[in-house]
Amino acid sequence: MSLLQQKVEATLNHFFVKELTQEELTFYEYSCRPNPLPDLGEEQRALSKICNQLGVMAVRLGNRIITREKVPASKLKTEEWELEELGSKALDCTDPTERQALETFERKKLDWSLRSKYKRTEIERSTGGGLIWWVTGLEGVERIKDSEGVKPLCGDGWEVHRGRELDVVIRQDKKLYLEIDIRYHFYSPWTLHEWLENYPDVSIEIVRNTYRTKNNKYPTWEYRGIISNQSPREVWLAELNTSLADYHVQKYGATPEEVDGSLVVQVVSRERNFRQKSEPILHLSRRLSPVLTLEMLASIGDQRWTGKKVSSLVSEHIRKSLEERLKESKETAKTIIKNVYNISDFQADPLKAEGYIMPRPRLLGFGHRQVQNPARVRYQGCARVGETKFGLLNLDDNKREYPTEVRKCLLEVAKKSGARVEIDFYATRQDLPEGDLAQQRFWQSWADKGIKTVLVVMPLSPNEHKQKIRLQALRAGIATQFMIPGADPYKALNVVLGLLCKAAWQPVLLEPLDHPECSELTIGFDVGTNRELYYGTSAFAVLANGQSLGWELPDIQRGETFSGEAIYQTVSKLVNRFYNKFHRYPRKVLLMRDGLVQRGEFDKTIEELRKEKIAVDIVGVRKSGAGRMGIQEEGRYKDAAIGTIIFNHPEKSFTLVTSQPIKKGSGSIGSARPLRVIHEYGSTLLEVLALQTYHLSQLHPASGFQPCRLPWVLHFADKSSKEFQRIGNSIFSVLQNINREKLIAV
Repeated sequence: MSLLQQKVEATLNHFFVKELTQEELTFYEYSCRPNPLPDLGEEQRALSKICNQLGVMAVRLGNRIITREKVPASKLKTEEWELEELGSKALDCTDPTERQALETFERKKLDWSLRSKYKRTEIERSTGGGLIWWVTGLEGVERIKDSEGVKPLCGDGWEVHRGRELDVVIRQDKKLYLEIDIRYHFYSPWTLHEWLENYPDVSIEIVRNTYRTKNNKYPTWEYRGIISNQSPREVWLAELNTSLADYHVQKYGATPEEVDGSLVVQVVSRERNFRQKSEPILHLSRRLSPVLTLEMLASIGDQRWTGKKVSSLVSEHIRKSLEERLKESKETAKTIIKNVYNISDFQADPLKAEGYIMPRPRLLGFGHRQVQNPARVRYQGCARVGETKFGLLNLDDNKREYPTEVRKCLLEVAKKSGARVEIDFYATRQDLPEGDLAQQRFWQSWADKGIKTVLVVMPLSPNEHKQKIRLQALRAGIATQFMIPGADPYKALNVVLGLLCKAAWQPVLLEPLDHPECSELTIGFDVGTNRELYYGTSAFAVLANGQSLGWELPDIQRGETFSGEAIYQTVSKLVNRFYNKFHRYPRKVLLMRDGLVQRGEFDKTIEELRKEKIAVDIVGVRKSGAGRMGIQEEGRYKDAAIGTIIFNHPEKSFTLVTSQPIKKGSGSIGSARPLRVIHEYGSTLLEVLALQTYHLSQLHPASGFQPCRLPWVLHFADKSSKEFQRIGNSIFSVLQNINREKLIAV
């Protein structure tokens, strides 16, 4: 198989600014000793916090701090830290760690410059590590054109604001680029109090302060609801020896109108606190504002946008084409380069690069026959059969029967797969007892019959209700697939695929790549947090043909850096699972890490696998920070085809398109975002790693038509991580009876 078939000129939303001078690459370097010493896993966070308090612009470089200006003598030694100057250091752009520190510094500098030059501006950090530049006030409200002309995209209690997502990219050749894209967010000019008065039936999950706190931020909170009908002046805060009203007046300058007109509500901090669990606190409804989501907008109507649902209107408008995105990004680049970097008469054009279109993977169903997508297994059969007993819990209409389309689809898939399934095990709401102990016996009775997978049909319900059922079933070794009533053939197919994956079926496999450098075992790692603890090393593995080798439980840890010992323990279990299956070790293992690979995370794993002559490659896969990729045809930009790739061999990385925008009629809505993949360790050709990454991104057995953007091992590791967070600290006892090949998180 030819790895690189078709050449193509690709376009990135990167805009060249300048080449860094030797002076701009030279920094003062300091060692730092925090006081007290941070907990294990919190060292990087502690250093970053100190960097923000030194009086000069500073960033972390490994376990040290660098600045372009000397730190004032008064800041060298405080009660919280002690710095020692180590001299000057010229950063090397070919060193990934030093280049990353340099990008962080230039990002901070850009942040400061924008705030200084544009007063009606708000800057915040994006999840990808870059900046989001918002225009505040009415000027920042998005505008839309309809039959009545151009008007603000807003309604009763909601507005859509447009901003720019910015990042700094520095190449090995010392050239600095700006990565620029359009960004939107939903904003409510109403307080929580006004929202509750006008939309009492719309669920609210997150709220934010309407005022800044001492760190000049607007904290966000999980909203728990109205807690008391008392006046805030009557609610006493014993630990502070004051009333809730006086606390807000004296500490944060609340007005009498805000205090006297407020309801007392309960919220929980969303700030990460690894020393103790965040406790609920009391707050004022007129000093909070709801954080809007598209789901919330879907629950409301608005007379000024008659004939169209608010959520549909907003969703379609904010999904801009690549042409629109690059056009606006170019204007933003011109503004920043001229006014921030003081470079005039500069032609800001998107970066052109040589790209390739890689060959598509071949998906295989029953009998190793090719299928176009997982939806075709309904007519061609699944690649691998798992459990053949299924239960149904109907919490909707108490009928002892499957939804018609689901039953029809399930039986068709089984027949085409050469399997005979037993599905006549039913229970309804009337059969589900009230007490917790009785409910445990209910689930165990099904497990005793050999039923390990159950379809649960229930109306749209609070997450707490669904989670309780899920956990009770898992404790009995049973995986659950939920669906709300009403299913067309499309929805029924996806429900059935999810049900089968949870029953250890494999709807589709991959035709293995015919190349000696390909890995025989690929393991994906993800880290997630429930804001109290991190759930690191959530892992999922597949063989070279895409067959699942199962998942592993995570290590519960304190920080974002994976424990090297925990990674090794996870890898060793999966490698031994491979050994038990094939009576030998894999010749090569590919380890995929979601996000940035931290220094030292995989050292022990590499060392131990090397002893068994097992080759290792490690890649970091980043969903953000890859910008947009397109091609130019007849003077217009459009999304690059799926499988389009740009290599950066000096930096051992590539940018890869693995998804496409939503199709609508003859056109499409929005623009797809590529992945950025960095080869951190190993000797495998970058082209081989790229092809494996691409093919794994097109393997999504649990979805009939739409592949996942991430490689399958990372997609499922991410889904598993979120599931583990929901389970919480009882994760090990809850999952001890679950077969690791049951994909419980799809």
